[in-house]
Amino acid sequence: MNLLIKAEYRKVFTTKLWWALLIPAAVLSMAFTWGGALLGTLGDMDREVGGVLPLAIPAFGQGINFASVFGLILGGTAVTGEIRHKTITTSYLTGPTRGAVLAAKLFVYSTIGAVYGVVCMLSATLGAVFGDNLPNAADWFTLAGAGVIAMIMWTLLGVGVGALIGNQVGTTVGLIVYVLIVEPIISAVLRGNDMGQIPPYLLNTSGGSMVTDLSLDLFFENLPGSSRRNERAYEELREFLNMTHSPQWWVSALIFIAWAVALGLAGWLVARRRDIT
Repeated sequence: MNLLIKAEYRKVFTTKLWWALLIPAAVLSMAFTWGGALLGTLGDMDREVGGVLPLAIPAFGQGINFASVFGLILGGTAVTGEIRHKTITTSYLTGPTRGAVLAAKLFVYSTIGAVYGVVCMLSATLGAVFGDNLPNAADWFTLAGAGVIAMIMWTLLGVGVGALIGNQVGTTVGLIVYVLIVEPIISAVLRGNDMGQIPPYLLNTSGGSMVTDLSLDLFFENLPGSSRRNERAYEELREFLNMTHSPQWWVSALIFIAWAVALGLAGWLVARRRDIT
């Protein structure tokens, strides 16, 4: 197994794709957080709420959600890249079983997803520092931990879907189209037909909510002013973001993990039986 893992790391780090995707993910995380931090320190806002707005927190959450698309794309190439370049046959034949090869890929890409998450967290921290609006360490690292977990799960989701579909272009385009177009349309239709309690259980919505919901909770906990006013603003913001029916952030995390495991298992079963000749 160790040799398979080493081989998978070589496959990743001898190409440019992993850092080509990491750079925009890190830049997005920094840009979102820096912008939110600067906005929270504007003088007018300080006077209105009686202190600095900790906008770096929800901005970091949104930045991670956008950056996770790059981890998703990277994971989608784990199996499909080898199928495209016709190296998957060698990988399967040199490994003890197909299952062992796939397990090695899952392990390697989970660690790379963790690297993506940590780098995005560090980039976001720099953005908050540059904007002179760094929240307290406990809340910041709580959100950072959720962001790293989200990035790992998005990356593994890409691996599973790639193994399921088997085509690199189809996997990449299909995932992006689903995340950016298909699910938002489905969610809008459901909400327009009084079924707003269903979207929080969809794949992309649950994956985004696990970070967004936590960031909103931490934001309002750190918001200056009366608790009653903050609670009213919290409910109004959740309604504006179509999160009225969303469960707690950790429930969304469990739902998203269930999606990732289900699609990963489906991809595992299909890849073990796919004809590679």
